[in-house]
Amino acid sequence: MWYSKQLRKVRRARKVARAQQHELLTLELEGVVAITLHSTTRTLTVPIERTAGVQVIDLLGQGLREHRQVLKAEARQLRQDWQESETLRGRSPSRPDQSLPDEPTAS
Repeated sequence: MWYSKQLRKVRRARKVARAQQHELLTLELEGVVAITLHSTTRTLTVPIERTAGVQVIDLLGQGLREHRQVLKAEARQLRQDWQESETLRGRSPSRPDQSLPDEPTAS
């Protein structure tokens, strides 16, 4: 049960990151004109030029891609750990979640 719950959390986090990547692409096409930073007590909005916006979008996109790769590796490790624990218990491991949406299925 624990592994299934963790896999669902990882899958949800990957879905959120993918949606954020799509949102970044939309913002890049429209052109970013300002960036807003938030802290716990303050908010600061800084107007920027289009070229600076493209650089920020590229940097954020790279961070999201790396985050999704880490989540993908985490899901893979969770599935492997689950299968090993099932094998140690003497059970036949039937995968808790088949595959991640971005992974091809075996045909």
